[in-house]
Amino acid sequence: MVELEIVCKQTIKPSSSTPSELRNYPLCLLDQHAPYMSIMPLYFYDGGNTVDSGGLKDGLSKALTIYYPFAGRLQKGGNFIDCNDMGAMYLEGKLRCPMSEFMNKLQSDEVLKLVRLEHDTNGKDTDPTFNPLLSVQLFHFECGGAMVSVVFSHKVADLASLAQFVNDWASIARSSGGGMLPEVSPLLNAASFFRPELDAGSYPSGDEGKKVCLKRLVFESSKIEALKAMVSEKVENPSRVQVITAFIYKAALSAKISVKGHWPTTSTLLQVVNIRGRMEPRLEERLIGNIVTYFIASSTKEEEGREMEVWKIVGDMKRSFEDFCREFPKKCRAEEWNGLYKLHAKQKMDRLISGGWDHAVYCCSSWCKFPLYDADFGWGKPMWITVPDFDSKNLIMLMDARDGKGVEAIVRLEEEEMAVFQQNQELLSFCDLRT
Repeated sequence: MVELEIVCKQTIKPSSSTPSELRNYPLCLLDQHAPYMSIMPLYFYDGGNTVDSGGLKDGLSKALTIYYPFAGRLQKGGNFIDCNDMGAMYLEGKLRCPMSEFMNKLQSDEVLKLVRLEHDTNGKDTDPTFNPLLSVQLFHFECGGAMVSVVFSHKVADLASLAQFVNDWASIARSSGGGMLPEVSPLLNAASFFRPELDAGSYPSGDEGKKVCLKRLVFESSKIEALKAMVSEKVENPSRVQVITAFIYKAALSAKISVKGHWPTTSTLLQVVNIRGRMEPRLEERLIGNIVTYFIASSTKEEEGREMEVWKIVGDMKRSFEDFCREFPKKCRAEEWNGLYKLHAKQKMDRLISGGWDHAVYCCSSWCKFPLYDADFGWGKPMWITVPDFDSKNLIMLMDARDGKGVEAIVRLEEEEMAVFQQNQELLSFCDLRT
């Protein structure tokens, strides 16, 4: 049993008050469409350096002054953040177990309850005006190692925004001993590019009904190159994200067919994409918000599915991405952009609905190439970063390994399907399965 001794529990507020003219922060249209769910990366640090929680908290307070919306509360209706400086929740504790044991138990109920402590809500069941948008936990292990858990509302930021915030916070924390503060300059004006609408609504989140299960797959760089070589015989220059996604998608769909006893009428793979660099002119990576959308990367009818091969899926993904880049409305400064974007979204939704009642939909989100491993709070860079759970099923999430060459895939399926998926011998010949 993993025991936690709570050392400190407090609210960290911005070091300086937010000016009154910045009190109401409008969410952009893409934020409004974002689901009510949390992003929850865990940063593990080895015991080679002394963990200074004072610097961590001081840095967080100063970072929240710059990233002032993150210290506020979402207003009812989900269209604005009240930048009232109510702050972020902070909890510090000691875990009576070695870090290795905790890592190996990430999917156990006792560990999930710990990392979700005090924030196991997603804005649906409680009044969001009281929920912190950001919660932080620092756990010390017996071995001297530490873990920082960052729980962030997806309603106000995507992974790119979260990674930038954490890295800026870390750089401020490193200077908390009296050094010169680093230059930190997030762009907090996404609503001026993607105009909000009062009736925008949001996409649903969470699972209902059958139990779901999460597993981790670790692909070493040599295995990724072998997969790419197989696909390259038919598809020119496939990316590692494309080949791994297609490989997992095929195995997940095979597991569903085995459990259900028949092919779905249609199977569809959605790909989330960061559109900052796809706009004209390009938007800066420092722009904070949910600057993402998705496209239909591959869609297969029942009669076509029996010939599904990884290289065919990769070919679909490449063509679909090229179509997306060509057709997606890029000039967000144009007056008609909102209307064109909504039309584009409606066309995607119509395609999904047309798949029929037995439509299998999977979604892939790639966190590869984001600088997550740059989060050095003064204790060195993290030895491992992962995510303990998500609120969505049929999800494929990819992250860089620490060396930047390997890939860790997090897959979330219904329990019955996962039991079959994790026995797929072709899959296991290219990756290591972790619980």
